[in-house]
Amino acid sequence: MKYTFTITKLAVLSLAFFVFTTYGCSELSSRNSSLITQKSEINYDTVSIAIVGDLMCHSQQFNLAKKDTGYDFNPTFAPVKKYLESTDFTFGNLETVTAGSALNYTGYPMFNTPVQYLDALKEAGFDVLTTANNHSLDRGFIGIEKTISELDNRGILHTGTARSLADRNASLILSKNKTKLGVLAYTYGTNGIKIPDGKGFCVNLIDTLQIKNDIEKSKKAGADVVMVFVHWGNEYQRFASDSQKMLANYIHKNGALLVFGSHPHVLQPISTTTDFTSGFTIFSLGNFVSSQRKQYTDCGIIVKMKLVKNLTTGIVSISKANFIPTYVSTQNGFRILSVSDAIESFKNKNVNHLSFTSSLSEQARIKEVWNETTTHMTNVNMGFTALEE
Repeated sequence: MKYTFTITKLAVLSLAFFVFTTYGCSELSSRNSSLITQKSEINYDTVSIAIVGDLMCHSQQFNLAKKDTGYDFNPTFAPVKKYLESTDFTFGNLETVTAGSALNYTGYPMFNTPVQYLDALKEAGFDVLTTANNHSLDRGFIGIEKTISELDNRGILHTGTARSLADRNASLILSKNKTKLGVLAYTYGTNGIKIPDGKGFCVNLIDTLQIKNDIEKSKKAGADVVMVFVHWGNEYQRFASDSQKMLANYIHKNGALLVFGSHPHVLQPISTTTDFTSGFTIFSLGNFVSSQRKQYTDCGIIVKMKLVKNLTTGIVSISKANFIPTYVSTQNGFRILSVSDAIESFKNKNVNHLSFTSSLSEQARIKEVWNETTTHMTNVNMGFTALEE
């Protein structure tokens, strides 16, 4: 049995009726992006994406990953690899730098992670990592340079930090078939670490005019749809602040269909813009992996979406959105588990399943996570329900 979230047909029909009656048929058809997929006989193109939240690496994590020959983080991601590698593009927020052992490996409060962490992310199926967050400068500008170099060496695309002004001004455009996605990332700050003089380009800070210009530039570069990752909000708060909501609406009004948030380290509800047609926001995706154990920080979600492009009109819409609750187990090292897989495995006593845990306390907590996550996300978002397959 697999548990997911999806938009119900009733919700889609309700949203379609609302948009039609509020804005009229002619205005709806003129939009470049729409949350609601209009079914027709016209040819279309599809792109599937998966998105997760904070990819952290505390000292407990890399200490347990240490082997005689180096570090091995692959077991951390193995239980959910099938969900990450099954889409056209998979995204995550890299909330650390990989500046090398010479600058010392450390966890909180200033992170520097063994480069094998990137190897594991690549192996797990990650295609794009955002690097704009409050830990971008934890090893200064050299940390940014080395992290970008290591990402480039592994063929992992990235956005949010840059080694030069030219790099910063280059648009990240992903292409799949006949659809192009523009990807942008910004952070509220860098934990008080001053951006080096003459290197204002190295970290994308939240600047509304810059965001507007970047969205326009991305579209001029060919993007059919723009997705924006924002490191924002208040840590450990389970609901978005007014400033988050205002910024999300601003981003949508300036042409971005998708906004994904990080930094609170807990899940914050899903929302659509006021007219339901020009934007879709998840204010916080929570922790995908970390050593944080307080309630709500030990879990997150994998967002899986299908985007559809009408090849006649060029309109891109969201045809499907699923959410897979996850939990970070600390039994036998750090492992990210699909909550539904874990529940099924210990229900059936399948000790060989990658998501199995024999810890009774973890089994109890995993059941709590399922209830917490489904209740939290469903209560705040019309049209989203938990399904059992």
